[in-house]
Amino acid sequence: MRVLMFTILFSSLFTAAFATQDKKQVKLRIQSHLGNLDETTVYFDQGVSKFYNNTEDVQKVVSGLAGVPELYSLSGDNYELANNGFSSLGQSEEVALGVAVDSDGVYTFSAPLIDKFDPTSILRLEDRQTNTFTDLRTNLYQANILANEPTTGRFFLHVSYPALFGNYPSGCSDNDGIIEVQADNSIQWNLCELYDANNNQVGTYNNVSGTFDFQNLASGDYYLVFMYNNYTTTKQFHMSSHAITANITVSQVTAYTNEDIDFHAMAQNANHFEWDFGDGTWIVGIANPTLSYYEAGTYTVTLKCTNDYGCANNANVTVNIDQSIASGVNDVNGKALTVTSIGKSVKVNLNDEVNEDASLKVFNLLGQPVYQSNINAQTTTISLSNQAAGYYLVSVNNGGRATTQRVFIGQ
Repeated sequence: MRVLMFTILFSSLFTAAFATQDKKQVKLRIQSHLGNLDETTVYFDQGVSKFYNNTEDVQKVVSGLAGVPELYSLSGDNYELANNGFSSLGQSEEVALGVAVDSDGVYTFSAPLIDKFDPTSILRLEDRQTNTFTDLRTNLYQANILANEPTTGRFFLHVSYPALFGNYPSGCSDNDGIIEVQADNSIQWNLCELYDANNNQVGTYNNVSGTFDFQNLASGDYYLVFMYNNYTTTKQFHMSSHAITANITVSQVTAYTNEDIDFHAMAQNANHFEWDFGDGTWIVGIANPTLSYYEAGTYTVTLKCTNDYGCANNANVTVNIDQSIASGVNDVNGKALTVTSIGKSVKVNLNDEVNEDASLKVFNLLGQPVYQSNINAQTTTISLSNQAAGYYLVSVNNGGRATTQRVFIGQ
């Protein structure tokens, strides 16, 4: 038994030394009715040849001990190997096995180690004498073997390649997501069922292989259940969506004229924003504008959110504006800044200490930048002489706080 144990140990060390992280291996075992056993290893790894290579494979060393069965696998060029390498599982693989015994009896095959195989890879032992396939993940196989029987041509290891999955997000209506499965045609799954996060069955296939899919899915979490005879495995999925949900939050829904109101777009899956403030002001391209109204009244603010997938959703909020107590003169106490304009000259006054990275940007109502500069003093005056008359947004970032105000540029 010493020779046999040395062979197994050497094979294990060899396999570990020449393995990548993607390596997948199965250790096959044969055990006699007397309790004696032998093992061989078949592995699949990137760049490995199925033909014998002494840097990738180990030849079988026979123990020669009475009552000990011999088990090995054959390379693509028929070398008898204790450690046999094949390339990555890009397709199903069939590996010929060799078995020799010196006494008639019932011998048991098993796979005590299945290392790193994807759960959707099925490993089967074929016995061509009895025309049977045995799933080695869940079963042992017992075979009556005669001492004078040919050593090869009867037993084969079949390994299916892992199922591949495609996950296609749900669209603008959040009802047309797809999970696609590409399974190995060399096997047939008895059952494949899809469940949502609440364990509700969404779809099912019976006796399926090759490519199939589950359609009309909303966003959320799902899991697939695969069944092959007595073997069951699951696969988790998260279905995303391009659908937009839109909402608006405001700093206050009741304010005075010329008092700033902060608007925030609370939107999921949106990257483009259009605001209609109900007083003729449109702001495009800014998610969180600050605005003050010049006249008292009730205004409906509408936010339209879109994205690059053609999805859109709207939200609105109503604000009530009362006339300022100071006869239209702003109360600037507590404001981060004040912005005034005369003709095409704009004056920005910071009421806080100027931070060293303070900056100023001016946008038109399409969200396009038309001016930008650093701010070095509490009061800054700029000229927009090259811009057309109309409303503009003056945005100041000071100490990490961004404040935006609307201003009208005259002739």
